[in-house]
Amino acid sequence: MKPALLAATLIIAAAMPALAQAKDCRKSHYEGANSAFLTGRYIDVAKDNAVLSWGARVTISVGPAYANWAHAISKSYRCVKQNGRHKCTARARPCTE
Repeated sequence: MKPALLAATLIIAAAMPALAQAKDCRKSHYEGANSAFLTGRYIDVAKDNAVLSWGARVTISVGPAYANWAHAISKSYRCVKQNGRHKCTARARPCTE
């Protein structure tokens, strides 16, 4: 085998696992919200609990492979303060790795 052909073959073979693990994202956005009464004292905690709720909803709807917030796209938060407590909603399109 010629050296150039061998090099090209090795490059393609090395790229194959990356191609096989491409992100698979859902078309729909999913939302999760925190309980302002239980977790709304601090906005960061409210956001974290909204993400946990989002993950639970995604797991139930499309499976645990999609429930990782770090892999999601189009992520956003919407937070309001109610009676001194933060109520947050996390919204994103779930994806696999």
